[in-house]
Amino acid sequence: MKKVLVLLVAHYLLLNSCTPMYQDFDKYGKNYTQIPLHLLAIGDQKEKVAENLGPPVNVIGSKRFREGTVEVWAYEKWHAGLGFDRKEEEYWLYFLNGMLQQWGRPGDWEKEADRIYEIRHR
Repeated sequence: MKKVLVLLVAHYLLLNSCTPMYQDFDKYGKNYTQIPLHLLAIGDQKEKVAENLGPPVNVIGSKRFREGTVEVWAYEKWHAGLGFDRKEEEYWLYFLNGMLQQWGRPGDWEKEADRIYEIRHR
């Protein structure tokens, strides 16, 4: 009887310790689906971008210039793996005065913000 009880307890603990692997990954707060960048268009307002892509993972930074403010949002796509998940893709979206100016892979934020400003206000 004691052996059966020990086996049942061991079986219960083993099964419950493995169940997180089978849970729905979408509930962990990370994005495991493709980022629909095809829905973006230069000139979109921040509200429309957030409506199409969802809220950003992070606001990377913001910098004020005489003629306007540059703001950068980050979006990520993760890959679920055994053990640790890994970030598969990351995109930064650059806004000038609330309008989308460009997007792409992360780079040097300070340099990119200055370059966007210089291009738009020559």
